[in-house]
Amino acid sequence: MSTVKKTVKAASVIMVLTLISKIFGFFRDVTLAAKFGTSVFMDAYNMATVIPMILFAAVTAAIATTVIPIFTEYYQKEGKEKAFDFINNLLGTVGVVTIVLTFIGIIFAPYLVKFVAPAFTGEKFELTVKLTKILLPTMVLIASSNIFTGALQAMEHFTVPAMIGIPYNIVVIGAAILYAHKFGIMVVAYSIIFATFIQALMQLPVLYKLGYRFRLKINFKDEGVKKVIVLAIPVLIGTGIQTVNVYVDRVIASFLPDGSIAALNYANRLNMFALGIFSTAITTVIYPVLSRHSVQEDKEGFVKSLNFAVSGILYILLPVSVGAMVLRVPIIRVLFERGAFDERSTYLTSIALFYFAIGMTAYGLRDVLSRSFYSMKDTKTPMINGALAVLVNIILNLILVRYLELGGLALSTSIAAIFATFLLFNSLRKKIGRINGRYMLISFLKASAGSLIMALVVYFFFNRFMLMFPDKKIYEAIVLFITIGIGAFVYFLAVILMDKNVFYYFKKGVKFVNTKLFKMREGV
Repeated sequence: MSTVKKTVKAASVIMVLTLISKIFGFFRDVTLAAKFGTSVFMDAYNMATVIPMILFAAVTAAIATTVIPIFTEYYQKEGKEKAFDFINNLLGTVGVVTIVLTFIGIIFAPYLVKFVAPAFTGEKFELTVKLTKILLPTMVLIASSNIFTGALQAMEHFTVPAMIGIPYNIVVIGAAILYAHKFGIMVVAYSIIFATFIQALMQLPVLYKLGYRFRLKINFKDEGVKKVIVLAIPVLIGTGIQTVNVYVDRVIASFLPDGSIAALNYANRLNMFALGIFSTAITTVIYPVLSRHSVQEDKEGFVKSLNFAVSGILYILLPVSVGAMVLRVPIIRVLFERGAFDERSTYLTSIALFYFAIGMTAYGLRDVLSRSFYSMKDTKTPMINGALAVLVNIILNLILVRYLELGGLALSTSIAAIFATFLLFNSLRKKIGRINGRYMLISFLKASAGSLIMALVVYFFFNRFMLMFPDKKIYEAIVLFITIGIGAFVYFLAVILMDKNVFYYFKKGVKFVNTKLFKMREGV
C-alpha cells in the first residue's frame, strides 16, 4: 500500500475520532458558557490555565516534538526493546523535572498571577491564584501522556491517542453540570486533574500489548535523553517565545472591558475546532511518515508526502476558514448564546472569531512545515522563524488593539501565522531544494476558487431563508445546519471539477473509516 493511501486512511479515522472528541469539547464549552458566560469567574479560570502553560508548555511541547523522531530512529536501527528503554528513561527524567516545577509554581502562584494578569485585583486575583494552584499538577500527567502518545504514533498506532479527549471532556462536562451550582468554577479545575489522569492511563494497555513494560529509570546521562535535550532546547526556546506572545496578548486583553479574555478564548476554541479535526489529523499521521523518510534518506518520498499533506490542509481548511467568517454570528448564537452567555458575549466573540479565522489555514500549514523540520531533527529553523513571527505579532498587537480592541489581538495573531508560514516555506526550500511549490500553488488556487463560490452561496442562502422563519434559535440552528451542508456540497463539487484526485482520496478515506468503525463496534 502506498504512503499516500495509508496516510489518507489513517487520517480519516483520526478525523472521525477527533470530530467526536471535539463535539464533546464543544459541549464542555457550551456547558461552561451557560454556567459562567463571559464573567469574572471565566476570566479567572482562563487566566489560570495560562500559568501552567508558562511553566510547562515548553517542556511538554519539546517532548511531543522530539519523541517521535528519536523513538523512530531507535526502533528502526536498534529494535523495539531499545526504543521502549528510551521511553522509560524519558518518563523518569521528565517526571522529576515536572514535579519540581509544579512545587515551585504552587509556592510562587500569587507572583505568577500578578505577572500574567497585572490588572487583576481583589476577589478576581485571589480566585485566579486558587485555580492556578489546583491546575499546576496536571502538567505532570500531561507530560506522561505526551510521551505515551509519541511512542504510539511513532509505531503508527493513532486510534487511542485520538480518543483520549473524549473521556476528558465527559468528566469536565459531568462535573460542571452536577456540581457547578454548588462549588462554582473550582469543581471544573478539580475535574481537569482527574480527566488528565484518565488520558494518560488510557494509552497504557495498547503500549503493553505492543510489548512495552514500565520500569522506573532516571538517568539524565542516557544517550536518548541527551538527544532529547539537544533537539528540545530550540523547541523550549521557541515555545518560551510563544508563551511570551500569549502573555502579551493576555496582559493587553486584561486592560480591555470585562469579558474580553473569555470572548477571545471562546473564539480561539472555535477557530481551533477545525484545526483539531483536520489539520491535527493530517499532521499526526504525516509526522512519523516524514521521520521514517528522513531516517531512510528518501528525499523523493519525503517531498511527495509533504506535498500531499500541504494540499490536504489547503483543500480542507480554506473553505472552513471562509465559512467561519461568513457564518460567525449564527454559529456563535447557536452554540453558545444561552444562560449567562448573552448578546454582548456573542458580539464580542464574533469579532474575535472573524479575525482568528483569517489565519486558520496558515496555522495548519505552519504545523505541517514545522513537523517536516522536526522529522529531519532540525528544531532550530522553526524556532528562529517562530521568534520572528512572535515579534511581528507583539508589534501588531500594540498597534491594532488601539483601533480594533480585541479584534486587533486576533488579527495580529493571524497575520503573524501567515508570516511564519511564508518563512517556513522559504527555509524548507533552502534546506532540501525543490519542494514542488508549483503543485502547492495550484492546490491553493483551486481551493480558493472553490471557497469563494461556496461563500457566495452560503451567504445568500442563509440570509434568504432566515427571513422565512420566526426569530427563534431552533429555526436558526436548522437553517445553519442546512446551509453548512449545502456549502460543503457546493465546495466539494467545485473542487472535484478542478481536481479529480480529491474525489479519489475522499472515497478511499470514507471506505476505510466505515471498515474501521465496524471493526471497533464488533470489538475486533
